[in-house]
Amino acid sequence: MAKTRTHYAPALLFVVLGASVALGACRREDRALGESPRSDVNRALQSLADARCDRAMRCNQIGQGERFANRDACLQSVRKNERQDLNLYGCTEGIDQEELSECLSEINTSGCDATFDTLSAMADCRPSDMCRD
Repeated sequence: MAKTRTHYAPALLFVVLGASVALGACRREDRALGESPRSDVNRALQSLADARCDRAMRCNQIGQGERFANRDACLQSVRKNERQDLNLYGCTEGIDQEELSECLSEINTSGCDATFDTLSAMADCRPSDMCRD
């Protein structure tokens, strides 16, 4: 009987480890679908800052004598403004990725003559739209 238990121990260990991996994957999937860990919000804010500074570069607002001295200065300024303007950390159900994409698209397609200092002034970039209900 002792041999039988030893024989099944590796198989049992394999089943337990497999179940742990599967449950862990489900938890990550749930997080991506419904929960909004701080890192997801940080990634959304970084994407928004990158898009805004890409636009600033495209519109010649970065460089000596321009609105921002360099891209790092742009990112720093934009991130500070986003934290004050958007309260995405209040998105308790997570970020709606489709709405975030619409906001990024609006930033990317806005002309250089369009001025916006706050994202929430843009129709597709309101926190109420980007927060998952």
